[in-house]
Amino acid sequence: MGQRIGIVQTRGIGDIVIALPIADHFLESGSEVVWPVDQQFLEMFQRAKPEIQFVGVTGSPQHSPGYFLYEPLQLVGQHHCDRTVILYSFLSGFNICDTRLSATLKFDEYKYAIAGVPFERKWKLKLERDTDSEDALFHSLGIDRQYVLVHEYGSKYEARIPIPANIERDYQVVRVDERTDSIFDWLLVIERASMLYMIDSAMANLIEQLNLPNPKKLFLNPQVTSTPVYKNGWQFAFLGPADITNGLTLT
Repeated sequence: MGQRIGIVQTRGIGDIVIALPIADHFLESGSEVVWPVDQQFLEMFQRAKPEIQFVGVTGSPQHSPGYFLYEPLQLVGQHHCDRTVILYSFLSGFNICDTRLSATLKFDEYKYAIAGVPFERKWKLKLERDTDSEDALFHSLGIDRQYVLVHEYGSKYEARIPIPANIERDYQVVRVDERTDSIFDWLLVIERASMLYMIDSAMANLIEQLNLPNPKKLFLNPQVTSTPVYKNGWQFAFLGPADITNGLTLT
């Protein structure tokens, strides 16, 4: 009989997406998975991964100890989990990580190592797709020719990716916006794009883990040093000071 396993990773969306295949590994072994996540993400992840028992964490990151650790641990305890896996490679003020691993591995590698799951599982992401929502979003964008999909905002900063003149001439430029509350509603738009221009973000993580063949370009902020492993044929470029429009600026 399988265990009931609790996963502690309250947010962000990209971190949770990175770790979803860890839950799949446990589910395939016959275990149940209980995963406290930010209440605002609850419906989105429950629709995409109905096999996982997501539970809502209230509060906000400003209530750091309770939000990131105490309430998730309490919720895991209320569900009588046999094992709890804390995926944070760093949490300010707490000695909860294996510093031998966190000092050596990238943060996504750390999550898999601390969970005891082979890292190659990261690229076997499985999702329950909502084709009606995907179709509705696609048609709402008014796409009428080949297009490049551009994503310019993340949890740490917003940017304006420089688009070459020939790309703007030859392709429709479609920008990811907040017209939906689920990142997964963009899957059809992502798949049909002729090119993908992304900052390092949850959207880029999703694209990477789905092993999509689209030509892809990742625009990196030089001040953000903690990036996951990207292996799927990305071209890399760097944002300049004038490209950062909000949040973490370049100095």
